[in-house]
Order: sequence, then structure tokens, then C-alpha cells
Amino acid sequence: MSGRRTSSRLKALTRSSLKSTEKSTEKFPAKPTPYSRPRRKCESKDPKGKANKKPTDTKHQKTSNSTERKPPSKKSRDKPPNQPIIAPGRSELVEIIENTPGCRSGSKITMDVLVMTLEGATVILTSDQENKSVNALYREAGEERTSTLPMKQFATNFTIIEDNLVAAGVWCHFKIVFFKVFPDLDLQRTIDTKTRYSSIAFLSPGTLVGSHVLGNCGVDVIDMTGNILRTFDRSHLNEPYSVCTYNGNCIVGDLKHHAITCFNEMGNLLFKFKPRVDKKFIGLLTVRAHGGYIYASDREGHRVVQLTVDGKFVRDVLTRDDGIEEPQGICITDDNILYVSVLKSYIRVYRIG
Repeated sequence: MSGRRTSSRLKALTRSSLKSTEKSTEKFPAKPTPYSRPRRKCESKDPKGKANKKPTDTKHQKTSNSTERKPPSKKSRDKPPNQPIIAPGRSELVEIIENTPGCRSGSKITMDVLVMTLEGATVILTSDQENKSVNALYREAGEERTSTLPMKQFATNFTIIEDNLVAAGVWCHFKIVFFKVFPDLDLQRTIDTKTRYSSIAFLSPGTLVGSHVLGNCGVDVIDMTGNILRTFDRSHLNEPYSVCTYNGNCIVGDLKHHAITCFNEMGNLLFKFKPRVDKKFIGLLTVRAHGGYIYASDREGHRVVQLTVDGKFVRDVLTRDDGIEEPQGICITDDNILYVSVLKSYIRVYRIG
């Protein structure tokens, strides 16, 4: 009998303890643990969208939501440290090269610049009007050296024929010179031409294209001995000051038309870009093409412009705001470094975004 009374008494005590526990839980709700989120009823909001009553555990609520609301860290948006951050469409002055002969010739004719990488060395070629020479600045393993190639007249512009072979037109002379660049400048040969070319460019193996503004202006395709193979239609040209090539097409900077004109290698017109009045070209146009874009230096407009290879205007890459005054020769490398020779100044180097 005693055992039955004890068991029934224990059951009654257990039921009463459970009821008291539930009552105490309703009066004193359990505090949330660091790993749980407190349950609370949705609060009414006023017309402005603000809650009428702040949550009781504000501090804990912020902690539990910190993972969802935390913005990405700045480090995740940064580029690797060896790649400087440049906003798209912006340019940054990297260097002014003034420790090589010929970089301050004061030439009123295009002082050209060409940058090459040969056997781990960066080679910067410039033409020197005053000393009538081609000059090279070599940079390798933190060291610099120079080389000079004397000429009868200064070079108008450079074009790469092979990895280590460059050709240049000679101002006011019926000649084109070929020279090796590395390890030092070394004249290889000279060919006679029937025209004094102000600019030449490599077109295809065995052929060059040349523009001329002296005498009967025009654009010719010539072979490596100087013979004229064909001449482009002059009705599309007036004063073709500069020429370059891209994917077999010939791009011409026309001084008198204030335009950039593009032909295929047979001389058929592909497009003619002539900016509107407020953006028109003013001075000598030196054109270069690289990486799917055409670049042109407008000397008297104090800017370098960028077009697509099908003649659509993209932007002004450099203006007076970037320190550009009368830009002449231009060259852009694969890593978007733009070299600009400036009249009566030095070579200015920009990283373009």
C-alpha cells in the first residue's frame, strides 16, 4: 500500500512542478542564447514606416544580423598591389623621360617615338631633328644605356618590320632606312624611293605603305626595293600627313581635311571620320592603331583621341588637363602605357584606364 501511495504522490508532484514551470516561463521568458534569435511578435508601424516600439534585445539583434548586413570589405574590391587602380577613362602620368638624347629636339615636324621589348629590355626609340639622328634608350634590370645612329636627315617615323628590324622614312629625302635595334642601333640598308614619304608603315611581308605631303600628295603601296605597286584614290585625300596599318587596313591622318580616313590594302575607302565642329581636329594628325583602337594626336588641339577601328569616336584620352601641350609622336604598349612626344618638351608617359 505504501508503495502505491508513494508513486501516486510522485506523479502528483511532477504534474504540479510542470505546471509551475510553465507559469514561470510565461512570466519570465528565457533569455536568448548567443546562438539563438529571440522570437517576438511583429510590431505595428506608423505611417513613416518606423516601429512604435524598439525591440527589447537591440544589442543582440544587431549582432545576429551583422553577417547579412556587413558590406564587403575594401580589400575584396582592391586590385592586386602590382596593378594600380585607375578609373575607366582616366589617365595617370607615370614618367617624363628626359635623360636620353633626342627627347628634347624642339622639332616642329613629328618627333616620333617607338617602344619595343627585346630580350627582356625595353627599348625607346626617338628621332632627333637637331642632331639628325635616331636615338635609343635601353632599360634592363634597373640599368639604362643609350645608342645613337647618325643620319643625313632626321627620321620622320618608325615602323617595325621584324622583331629586331625597324624602318624609318627620311624627311625631305627620297629614302627609307632599315636598321637593327638590339643590342645597339645598327644600319642595315637604305633604299631609294620615287617619293619623299612623310610617314611609312608595314603593310604585309614585302610591302610598305607610305603617305607624302610634299609635291603631289597621296598614299602609295611600295615593295621593299622602293617600287610603287599602287596608289590610292586621291579624291578621298588632301594632305595625308601620317599613316599606320591595322589588320591589313591603312589608316591616314589627313591634315587639310581634318579627318581620319581608312582604306583597305587595295585602296578602297572603308570610312572617314571627321568630328563635329566643337571636337574637330586642328593641327597635324599622327595616327597609330593598337589593341582594337585607333589613337591620333591632334597637335594644335592639344589632345590625343581614341577611336574604334571602324571609325567610332570613343573619348579624348589626353587633354591639356593632363599636361599635354602640342603632342606629336605617340606609341601605346600592350599594358596600356602611352608614350607621347611633346613639341619642345620631353617624352611623357601615361597609364591609361
